[in-house]
Amino acid sequence: EEAKPEIFTVVEEMPEYPGGMGDLMKYLQNNINYPQVEKEAGIQGKVFVKFVVQPDGAISNTEVLRGVAGGEGLSKEAIRVVKSMPKWKPGKQNGRTVPVYFNLPINFKLN
Repeated sequence: EEAKPEIFTVVEEMPEYPGGMGDLMKYLQNNINYPQVEKEAGIQGKVFVKFVVQPDGAISNTEVLRGVAGGEGLSKEAIRVVKSMPKWKPGKQNGRTVPVYFNLPINFKLN
């Protein structure tokens, strides 16, 4: 049986969105489509998404850790937007790139 590579939670160099957190926030603002059902119902809040940044920077194992009550569409949209992100700068441990878990809160706020 092939051993699954360990997925790290904390590494010496954490994975980073290209351009850093500021660019990540911009990306989310520009790419989130607020679901119509939740918009009409006035549902807002934070969706916590967990994913793995692979050694090549690709995003995988995307899942919702915590969604918003009654906001199923918000969770779906958070997953969609995370899966569509460009490749990240991968995390490093002992000088080599490794898969790393990353938790990202995505804020859904109606203006």
